[in-house]
Amino acid sequence: MEKPLISFVTPTKEKDYRVIGLLKSIRDQNYPQDKIEILIIDGGSKPDILNACKEYGVKIYLNEKVVAEGAGMGKDQGIWKAKGKYIVIAESDIELIGNNWINHMITPLEENSSLFASVPRLHIDKKDNIVNRYLSYVGVDPFAIYRSLDAQIALGLVKMEDMGDYYKVHLNPEEPYCMGSNGFCFRKSLIEKVGDYAQDVEFIARIAKHNILEFAIPKNAEVFHKNVKGFLEFLRKRIRWIKLYSKIYINEKKEFRWIIKRDRFFIYVVKNLLIFPNIPLAIKKTLYYRDICWLLHPVMLFTATFINVLFALQSKNILNEVFGKR
Repeated sequence: MEKPLISFVTPTKEKDYRVIGLLKSIRDQNYPQDKIEILIIDGGSKPDILNACKEYGVKIYLNEKVVAEGAGMGKDQGIWKAKGKYIVIAESDIELIGNNWINHMITPLEENSSLFASVPRLHIDKKDNIVNRYLSYVGVDPFAIYRSLDAQIALGLVKMEDMGDYYKVHLNPEEPYCMGSNGFCFRKSLIEKVGDYAQDVEFIARIAKHNILEFAIPKNAEVFHKNVKGFLEFLRKRIRWIKLYSKIYINEKKEFRWIIKRDRFFIYVVKNLLIFPNIPLAIKKTLYYRDICWLLHPVMLFTATFINVLFALQSKNILNEVFGKR
């Protein structure tokens, strides 16, 4: 059977060569290379990095809007230019684990037309720095742990149906998971239904609104996310993200709502700021995973929550989202 064309869309603004690790992991796949399309949507990388990328047969397009997420921004531009049956959102700081990654990801989609996407797990490298290791369990934003698919799986709160080589998961259309990005693989035909690829979570919410609710988590497909080198870089990224959120991303949200029940949300915020309510879970997960990175859990939740609250108090858009009328 002929393999389908798969398109990797990678928004970049590179100052180092991390993206080369991604490109190498794609070209090392046991998959027909003429059935792999790599699109780099660049918002201002160093020229020598882009020249190095060209050695991997990529297509490079200029992203004049610079930003990766949002309607008409980097990811959205790349998806509309892509020709593949399947699209993989591949940030420049990830690497595919194993040379059968593509096969593991598309097999559920080829076998079951009701599945809208395949979602890889984040790879845990015990030699990785402790902060990045923690984020590989819960996702890039600890504040979103109560909605994040990665975090909910790590906490054992996701109902998954074992289908053999993958798990099938059902979205709650009223409260869809925070997911997408970092190797998220979906049918390109979906973009016609939702209109554009805005923020990752907004794309998922719009899919759920169309009552397309089932996706796969392959058992043997992981990505290593070189997210942060330490705590200071985590702080810088969180602050940069919340600034972009208050100015751009919040305007992209039409279907996704962070706050479903205000009372539950406010209790969650208070618990995070108090720190100690999250200590028992941190100890429990440290013992369960045998990984001391979980001891960071109360501190990381406090830090992420504090940053969000601090910037929320300075943003009319966010305050209206939290306290405004529904």
